[in-house]
Amino acid sequence: MPHTLFTRVLVAVGGCAVAFFILLGVMSVLPREIQATVPPGVLGGAVVVLGVMAARRFTRRAR
Repeated sequence: MPHTLFTRVLVAVGGCAVAFFILLGVMSVLPREIQATVPPGVLGGAVVVLGVMAARRFTRRAR
């Protein structure tokens, strides 16, 4: 099945969503003091990086 641009975008958005929920789960387990010290930009950056990595893994073509 050919990977169109729309398919790749959907996979990337799905990867970001999964990464977002995983990070939310990890943050909810941490103590309040640690939660307060982590800036929101770090969480957003981590979600984007993990989402892109997941999307690249699932959209690679077979060799």
